[in-house]
Parts: sequence; structure tokens; C-alpha cells
Amino acid sequence: MVKFLPFKALLPFPNQKEPMADRVSPPYDVIDDGQRIDLQSHPHNIARITLGAKDGTYDSAAEELRSWLSKGALKQDSKPSYYVYRQTFEEKGQKVTRTGIIGRLELQPYEEGGVIPHEETFPKIKEDRLNLLRATSAHLESIFCIFEKMDDAVRADLEKGIELFSVVDGNGVKHDLAKVSETSPVKRIEEMLAAQKVLIADGHHRYETALRYHQENPGDEKKAYVLATMIATDDPGLVVLPTHRLFGGLKDFSTDYFLSLASKEFGIWELKNVNELLVAMERSKRPALGFLTKDGKVFMGELLRPRRDDVLSNLDTSICENIIQNGVLATIANTKEVKADYDHSLESVVKKMSDGRYDLAVVLSPPRLDVVWSIAKSGKKMPKKSTYFWPKIWSGFVIYDMS
Repeated sequence: MVKFLPFKALLPFPNQKEPMADRVSPPYDVIDDGQRIDLQSHPHNIARITLGAKDGTYDSAAEELRSWLSKGALKQDSKPSYYVYRQTFEEKGQKVTRTGIIGRLELQPYEEGGVIPHEETFPKIKEDRLNLLRATSAHLESIFCIFEKMDDAVRADLEKGIELFSVVDGNGVKHDLAKVSETSPVKRIEEMLAAQKVLIADGHHRYETALRYHQENPGDEKKAYVLATMIATDDPGLVVLPTHRLFGGLKDFSTDYFLSLASKEFGIWELKNVNELLVAMERSKRPALGFLTKDGKVFMGELLRPRRDDVLSNLDTSICENIIQNGVLATIANTKEVKADYDHSLESVVKKMSDGRYDLAVVLSPPRLDVVWSIAKSGKKMPKKSTYFWPKIWSGFVIYDMS
């Protein structure tokens, strides 16, 4: 179904005064301006390249990347390898580890069925990433894919990988990188993935951009692949968080008016606080959303008429987009005036609402992986930002050079 191969990665080689933590970063799309300034203050941090656009181009970033290679800050691995990427973190009070396999994934159109998307994308973002690829001829950040079953023999092979780096980030997540280069383990990994389909969990923009870049360079074998991290669906550290919605710019918003409109589609209950809301949403037998209003009130809305024959229509993000955003809020205000924002942290959402920055927040439940797979395999796509796989795959540990 897919071709997932080892490769000779460009690996960071920090000097004695340069901690490995100064070389790596979160992926480009979750870095805010303050974090970007801090990361780019380090002379060899990957964010200097991934967010290194000047005057709309990445030419100077590409020159800097090549300078790192010429002076030995980056070195190419001696042998084609798969790279074992482990992230250890706390989830609901327990320490868990998520294990990924980094390699190069052959690009194919979605219609071929081996690589399956699950979310819609933003065209503007893809253009920026294409400019980065054209300038650097390198995949600097990995997409994140999931597959359905890890082979026991491969799992044992991964445990024997040669350790390379270890970093603890500011959120307390421990990142460990090892490599597997021996012939038999490499063959087992390749054969395991060849027999499966893979779902893009995170990195749709980068995959689609890489495919376009490949199409711009027909016949160039190196450019027919994208850097990818593969994680099994049954991995104990595979955590999916919801991405909550916040809405502002609603000049005529009032809680009573909102509820009168929403009650046409939802049964609505007022709750004392967010903790009660989460319990109620978890117990609900129907699709349910949480509503936090600018006057500090908390409500749960249960969908009155769920569509039993359509999993996508009953998805939290679809209900929010179709009924709340395009229905209720479009009645309250001109859709061009509505400001929509996204946040996977409920604690952050509550703070933003208490600060008066938004008129309404819609609290969503985490999507189930079996539902994500089901929708994707049916050929449909979930609305943008329907899933948030956490922790993010960090950048800078390995680079796939196509020059």
C-alpha cells in the first residue's frame, strides 16, 4: 500500500557549549512570535530555517542551512536508517511513552488510497511551505502518520535502536532519538508498513505541498518522498485532544438571543462550571457541545436530531461549523465580521473568556480514533482543526536532504 524507506538523515552535531535543546523546536505552525524570537536567538536552531522567510522568500534561510552543513553543525548519517522517536510525558497523571518510526514516505495522490487524509487544509499555508521547499530542497519537519498495527518483531527491533539524542522541552516532554540500521530490522519495518494504509494525523499541508513539489520535479527520485513519522494506532501514548472554538466580533451578541436561536437545534442545560460541563458531555448519549458565554455562564447543548446514518454530520466539529458558526452566529452577525480562533487547551479557553476577549466559546469532546479512521476511509474529510494530536512531533532532530 505504501513505500516507507530508510534514508541517510542530516543530523545535528552540537558543540560542547551548545545543548541539544537549542537545536530543536516545535513545528512551525504552533510557534508564537515570542517563542520564535527565543528559538531563533540560538545560532543553529531549526526555527531559523522553518520560520526564516525574509521579504517573502527563504533564500537566505537556505543559505544558512547549507552553511551549517559546510561547517559541521549538521552531518549526514553514514548509513540508511530508520530513526526511533520516543516522547515521554504525563497524561491524566500517568507517565506514558509514544513511539514513532521516522523514515521517508513515498508521495502518492490521495486517490490511490495508500495515504489517507482526514482534514481540510488552508491553501495560503501550503504556498508558504512550497516556497520553503523550493529554496532549501529539504524536508525540515516531519509529517505525522498513524497506521493500524505494530508488528511484535518490529517493536522488539525498535527497543534495540542505537541512542542518539535526548531532550526535555519546556512542557516536561522528554524526546529521545535512536536509530535502526541493521539489514534485518530495516527490512521488517519496510515490509510492515508496505502491507498497511496510513492516515495523516498531522501535516496535511506539508504532505500536499510535498506532492506538488514532487510534481514540479518529475524524475527526481529524492523529491518523490516526504519526511514522515509513523505511529501505531494501538500505541499507549497516542493522545488526541479536541480543538475548541472561540468567536468574537459579534456586536449584537447576547446570551439570551444566542440560546433562543440554538435551542431550535439543541436541548440546552445551564451548568455551574466547566468541570460539571465536562462530566455532562461525557455522559451524554447524543452529540453534545459546551457553550461558554461572555457573561460567564456555562451551558451544554445536546443535538435534538442527530443523523444516525452519517458519522461526519454528528461529529462535534461538523455540528459546530454547520449549525453554530454557519447558522446561529451567521444570524447574529455578518460572517465577515466574526472572528474565529482555535485552542486545544480548555484552561486557556476559560481564561480568554474571563478576560473578555471573545463573545462565545464552543467546547468540544476529543474525537475517537476509530471515528477518524472511519470518516477518512469513507473518502470524506473532517472540518479544519478537528484533531489535535499531542505532543507535537518536534523538528530539528532529523532532516531529509533532497539536494
